[in-house]
Amino acid sequence: MESKNIFVWSPFTSKIGTTNNVINSSYSLIKFSKVKNFNIKLINVFGEWNNLSSEIEKKNIKTIKLNSIKSINQWNKEGFIKSRFSYILIFIFSFLPLLKLIKKEEPNFLIAHLITSLPLIIFTFFKFKTKLILSIAGHPKINFFRKFVWKLSSKKIFKIICPSNELKEILISHNIFDKSKIIVIQDPHLLIKKINNLKNEKFKDIFFESGKILISIGRLTKQKNYFFLISNFKKLSLKYNDIKLLIIGDGEEKKLLQKLIIKLQIEDKVKLIGYEKNIYKYLKNSNYYISTSKWEGSSLAMIDAAFIGLPILCSNCPTGRKEFINNDERGFLFDEGDSENFLNKFNEMYKINPDQLKIRLVKAKKESKKFTLLNYFLGLSNIIKN
Repeated sequence: MESKNIFVWSPFTSKIGTTNNVINSSYSLIKFSKVKNFNIKLINVFGEWNNLSSEIEKKNIKTIKLNSIKSINQWNKEGFIKSRFSYILIFIFSFLPLLKLIKKEEPNFLIAHLITSLPLIIFTFFKFKTKLILSIAGHPKINFFRKFVWKLSSKKIFKIICPSNELKEILISHNIFDKSKIIVIQDPHLLIKKINNLKNEKFKDIFFESGKILISIGRLTKQKNYFFLISNFKKLSLKYNDIKLLIIGDGEEKKLLQKLIIKLQIEDKVKLIGYEKNIYKYLKNSNYYISTSKWEGSSLAMIDAAFIGLPILCSNCPTGRKEFINNDERGFLFDEGDSENFLNKFNEMYKINPDQLKIRLVKAKKESKKFTLLNYFLGLSNIIKN
């Protein structure tokens, strides 16, 4: 079988779940290809992948150094303005290097994730033998600039990958891409063997010694809506004295959230523990998974919780959650931002008959297994082999 050279473009300014998916998607092509017919190379645009080099090397993923813009890597990119300024620098300083790389190496495919405007513009105005695959994660805000770039480059894009049918329908409704080009492939998130090892890691924390733990995982940002969660947890704690709330993640709202916890006088009930590399040991020792996000992609932490076997209560925000939970078949959905509905849904989850809950947990775990490397490989390899 003829070898396929695949370059992966995925610069990022802060580590998010998608960065793991980029590594896993590349690894899936290496791991499951019976013949070594996929040559994967990850483009290291400005050194953003250096801190993950050991993980990349373990998975035999090769990298290509694009340029030496150390100033971008050292730049503080937290916040809207600074991150957008970084995007502009990446575009300006990487334009010629990326153009030269594609012309010289002529890979069969370039898969573009995250900050994708540069490859889209280049493919629009230059002709290559390389086929461009656009990977759209999460719930992208389809603003004027993004819609303009997508529309401009749509004819030069070979395929568009998105992780949910809901996102696919949103893209179709905007009439940007030829709908025949849009393919749904669930994120390659679950590494089952690794999870089974990590969840059994021992730890000591007196917070877990009593009560029922509600766990929420994600960056402390406006998107995750932790002010809503903590405020409503206060109301729940007055009714259910045995519950506690654990939040895993760092972010710009940390100090404000800490002040809210003190104001509500629930310091003994709510704990913020920052970023944790191993979330699975905490999931295994918790009782419920809660997410109040305003928008999400496939919600990777929700999938982790479903696989571990926790009851899940999530907002019905776009995109992918309603599809996963499917009318409360595999968990519980509340109307995003609606406090009364959130409290009612928690009550329903807390008081549900154990046998009925078990049915939902089994279905949720089964559905979570769609988010494996093998499933992603099967979907992506069908595209690449064409």
